[in-house]
Amino acid sequence: MSKNHLMSRGLGLIIIVICLGGFIASAVGAEFTADLVQKTTMGEFTGKVYVKGKNIRREMTMMGQKQVMITKSDKRATYILMPQQMSYMEMKWSKQDEAMNSSIEDLKKEGKVKYLGKEKVSGHTCKKYKYIPDDPNGTPVIFWVSNKLDYPIKIEAITPQGKMIMLYKNIKQKKISDSLFNIPSDYEKISLPTMMQGMVSQ
Repeated sequence: MSKNHLMSRGLGLIIIVICLGGFIASAVGAEFTADLVQKTTMGEFTGKVYVKGKNIRREMTMMGQKQVMITKSDKRATYILMPQQMSYMEMKWSKQDEAMNSSIEDLKKEGKVKYLGKEKVSGHTCKKYKYIPDDPNGTPVIFWVSNKLDYPIKIEAITPQGKMIMLYKNIKQKKISDSLFNIPSDYEKISLPTMMQGMVSQ
């Protein structure tokens, strides 16, 4: 398998991470940091996540490269930062991204939301839900919302790339600096690869 193909698959996984990571995030005001575990068809990846209300920062190492993903609901966009290259890419939200960055009540307007009961995840008592989008091209998702944080701390989805699981562990509520969600002024903006644009424009 070529390096370019591997990098394309890696970027595709990053896009899926972004979509899952913002799930129902814009409706809550939680503020915390946690260890991030992402299980994908290409293996298991770990990192850190910083949440402050509608903003999310995720730091992971994929394909040997450090990746920083910043989701900003006020901009309706997510930014992929590549520190080694001192560059970043901007991803405007698609219609599905808009739906996934909604409250549970808003999700009900886009599909079916079924309550599956209570379950403990990472030491937190959670409400478990299943979301099935009306759009046949959408991705069904199971998510666990922490009662304490009012925020999803585990998300599971079956995507065209396979089963994906995102889990937050060692969650610590603390003040998060606004500066973590800023793009460094000396970073150069670059275009999203053509083959990836179709994944975020539908």
